[in-house]
Parts: sequence; C-alpha cells; structure tokens
Amino acid sequence: MKTFPLLFFTFSLTICCSGTKKESRTEDTGKEVSERVTLPAAPVWYEGEKPIYFNVEENYPETNIRLSDLSDALYIPLETNDTTLLRQRGTCEGNEYLLTNDFIYAQEEQTAIYIFKKDGSLVRKIDHRGGGPGEYSYISSYAVDTLRKEIFVQDANLKKGCTYVYDLEGNFKRTFPNKAKEIVILNDSLLLNYFRYNPGGPRYSVIRKEDGSTVKKLPIRFPTQLPHDSHGRLAYGSLIKSPKGAFMANLGNDTIFEIRQQDLQVVPRIIDQSQYPTTFAQIHPTIETGRYLMFYILRSHSYKPYVDEHFYIYDKKENQIYKMTDYTGNSYWTLMDDYPHITNWNTTQNSHIAVRTRQVYALQEAEGQHGDEELKKLIKTLDDDANPVLQIMIFHDVDQVKK
Repeated sequence: MKTFPLLFFTFSLTICCSGTKKESRTEDTGKEVSERVTLPAAPVWYEGEKPIYFNVEENYPETNIRLSDLSDALYIPLETNDTTLLRQRGTCEGNEYLLTNDFIYAQEEQTAIYIFKKDGSLVRKIDHRGGGPGEYSYISSYAVDTLRKEIFVQDANLKKGCTYVYDLEGNFKRTFPNKAKEIVILNDSLLLNYFRYNPGGPRYSVIRKEDGSTVKKLPIRFPTQLPHDSHGRLAYGSLIKSPKGAFMANLGNDTIFEIRQQDLQVVPRIIDQSQYPTTFAQIHPTIETGRYLMFYILRSHSYKPYVDEHFYIYDKKENQIYKMTDYTGNSYWTLMDDYPHITNWNTTQNSHIAVRTRQVYALQEAEGQHGDEELKKLIKTLDDDANPVLQIMIFHDVDQVKK
C-alpha cells in the first residue's frame, strides 16, 4: 500500500464550484426567501445514473479487491500526553472524526472535541459540557464549517433540543432549537437533519445554519416501524456524505436515498428488494468513490433470527454489484489490513477521503503480523498506551483504479 509523507498531505476538502444559482424557498410561515446555493461540479459517473436494485438472494459475482487497489494510505499518530489522551469511543453514531484543509477533529465519547494539526499535534480541546448558557449535555453529532469558521454541535439531550455553534477557538457564538439526532453540512448555508424520534413529523429536514429555520422537510416514509428503544439497533450513523450531497439510510427503510446539495432534490440510490427473516435488517452505505459505491447488510444485534452481514461493492463503470469475499477464522485482522469491508470507517467532509483509527496497543499485540510496512515501522516508535494512529485513505480517481 502506497503511503504519502506528511509534507504532501495537501488534499482539498473544499467544494469545487461551477457557479452559483439563486433559488427561492418558502419557510413554514409561507414567506418566500431568496437564497444563494453553491453549485458543485458533477462527478463523472452521475450523468444518467439510475437507482441500484439489490437482492440478497441474487448470485452476485465475488471480488477480492483490496483497499490498496482503490486508494493510498497516510498514517498520522495523534499527540499523546496527560491532556490529550483520548478515551475509547462508546458509540458509532454521527461523525467521530472530521478532516478539513487545516485540521483533524476528533470527538471523545460524546463529551469533547479535540482539534489536531495535520501532523497530529494538538491545537486545542473544546469541552462545553454542562447545564449553563452555551453548554451542551453531550454530543450526538457535530459538523465543521470551514467557510464560516464555525463548529456546529448537536446536543443529544432531546429535552434541550438545541444546536450549539462555536468558533474554531471554541468560543460560544449562538444556539438555536433543533431536536435532531444527527447533522451534516450540505452546502454554504444549509444543514441536513436526521430525527430519530419525531412522531407525526419528518425524519429528515434541511435547515439554515444561521438560525435553524426550516428550508425543506423531506417526504421520506419509513415502511418499517421501529420500536422506540434503540439499544443495539440504531447506533449507526444515518447521514453519510456522498460526492453529490448526503445519503440517508436507516434500518426502518428499504431504500437508501440521497439528497443533492445542488438543488435539494431527493433521489433513491439503492433499493433493497431482499426478503429478510427479520424487519431489523437493511443495506447500509459506507463510502462512495468516483467509481465505486460500497454497502453492507446492517442488521439488529438485539433480535433473532440473525442475518449475516455481507459486504458488497457496486462498480458504476461496469454497472455491476459484486459480493466481497468472505473470510473465515480470525477474519477481524484480515479485514483490518487491506480489504474494503468498511464498517469502522468514517467518511470525512470530502466524500473521496475516509479515515479510521488503528489502536497502537492492538497492533503491538499483533507482533508485526498485520498492517503494511509503513504502519509497522510507525507502531514500533509509539508506546502501547498512546493515542490511536489515524489512517487516512485517499481514494483514486476513476482511471487510476487497479483491476
């Protein structure tokens, strides 16, 4: 797997724009509001794209494509000292790690946000957990706006029901009512919300970054009614960045929708036609690159009968779904090495870049049997109780993919 030195870690997470368009939108009050929306350049494979139909009973051809065929790796050890020791994460909801042009953002167990430079050195810690003005109960999701230089923190306390906004130094700026569970940036002026519990209301909506006012409620129905308790079933992010906007996926829906940041159009991307033995299983997207869309079968861990969690990859150039090869035995380490069975990855604010953490103590216990040579060399220089190493995957352009 090819690696880049830190000096050349200059990927851009800003959106390349082909122009702007002025649109009129109507608020809940009926008042029409004129708003400028950024128009990004369209990726190669989107022209004429149709929904993908999936059925687990289909005999899809297998592929053992490697991560190194799709991307290049960069490893960044996060600074470790008494004030920067990151505790283990207890959730996979929302975004734990975000990358921008200048910084790495890491969420610590829903309590604080650490900001690191691109060499892994700590810049600051933002921790405003509490009950006073400008303080959240705990973090369910957050987003970083590089243009406005603001951090949006979604409070997981539904009784508060607020989004808190801070500058990049951690100073409180404003708050607005918002009972969302997850948030993601759509464009220069808009956020996308996901509501886990919203009886009689929409599960997804688009709001303004300035004050949280509603721009659009998204008419996505959930054919499967999920119980209110979420243990073991819904602790997965529902909003996932895509090259053209964001995916909206949930165990309660058999369709993965995408909202386009250009015009806020909602389109079906993958329709799951499978007949699972339980209602608590559906496909879930992970990462979309210029050529590939990766997804897997996400199922409840709390209900029987269990459903196997197979992994799939859709090749847009070939218009073909492939099943990724399954590995028996001690597959955990095998999959952690060079296979794109991606459930423990985080997409970043650039959908063509993904990150995951590599725990130092675990790799040291592996005694050099896992990881590429660059990672093995790095691990030897770190203490076993050090903060994790951040592995950044920079996906190839379409024509660079090895087959």
